[in-house]
Amino acid sequence: MVQPYVVQFGAGNIGRGFIGHLLEESGIWTVFVEANEDLVVALRERGSYPLRLLRRDGTFEDVTIRHFEVLSVQEEEVVAKRIAHALFILTAVGARNLPHVAPLVALGIRQRIMHNPKPLNIFLCENLKDAPRVFEEMVREHLTSEERRFLREKVGFVGTVIARMVPVVSKRFGDLDPLCVVAEAYTRLPFDVKAVKGSLPPLVGFEGTEHFTAEEERKLFFHNLGHAVLAYLGYRLGHAYIHEALGDSRVARVFSGAWGEVTEAFFRKYPFWDKREHEAYLCDLRERFANPAMMDTVTRVGRDPLRKLAPEDRLIGGARFCLEQGVFPENIACGCAAALLYDFPEDAEARVLQDMLTREGVVVVLERVCGVSPREPLGERILFHFERLKKGVL
Repeated sequence: MVQPYVVQFGAGNIGRGFIGHLLEESGIWTVFVEANEDLVVALRERGSYPLRLLRRDGTFEDVTIRHFEVLSVQEEEVVAKRIAHALFILTAVGARNLPHVAPLVALGIRQRIMHNPKPLNIFLCENLKDAPRVFEEMVREHLTSEERRFLREKVGFVGTVIARMVPVVSKRFGDLDPLCVVAEAYTRLPFDVKAVKGSLPPLVGFEGTEHFTAEEERKLFFHNLGHAVLAYLGYRLGHAYIHEALGDSRVARVFSGAWGEVTEAFFRKYPFWDKREHEAYLCDLRERFANPAMMDTVTRVGRDPLRKLAPEDRLIGGARFCLEQGVFPENIACGCAAALLYDFPEDAEARVLQDMLTREGVVVVLERVCGVSPREPLGERILFHFERLKKGVL
């Protein structure tokens, strides 16, 4: 390839529905590297794919993404050559697939050292704590000592905050092209500017931040936590969609209370943060959650409850974040209780969770899954709300 390009591992919802769009808008080609052979063939045959962007006023815009190449993960030599001359790399493959990507990146770094020893940045667009550090260790395992020196000096592993919502395409959006991706019209992609090696070209939506940890925690404890509260309480009260849950005054009360708890804790930890900017961020996020055009289901947002109830994830992690700053998370405890009761039969983790509750009881589950003692104040309040929600009381 002659034109400037980047290598994007993963041509799924985030890869095509967010990264591919930002790069198209930036005038840069994307080399997708994909494991799904059927998708590779379909994208190659078509040479383009449609993207539907949902606006907040309920309308949408259809765009076509054309400036890309797609490679199979099986084409290792070609992938390595592309990495050797890429502007940078991104991954959006899911945390469990990163070990399969690491050897390919190592091959590419080896080619880069020989043919184009310029700095290389790898943007991790993954829902994984410490993703840059974790992936760097994975790549390092496949390199020699001399290659590791290049890795240390010239390769940047850069964390990102992915916040564009990409709902699962289904018949509720009409009869769409099978290659179509539906996403909200949101373009902000914060990244850890301190981790970047060398320089980057001008890029639409990419926003470097000096305070990346704060951005990460804000995404986890406002976007993800708020979304989870809406999903689990909305499901409990019979709502199908996130915007319907937010429109229910009972759910909205707990949701707003949870955000209020995290806001107080956030500014105790980060007193330098701009309060007006944060208020605008929350207003914007609430509008995005309320967008009926998204038709984002509570079951999509609530899927995998065991993961979302883990000690460092959005709900329990958000509660601990508040407690560390001297704020008691009463409303978050209610959201945790709703998550424990999540019993959507088509969700494998929900079935496991409910089986654990039936066999071992909520106290054991609270300790084993959430890492919360039933004797500590947080555990007591989660159990209190659990019993009330079982009776249909919110």
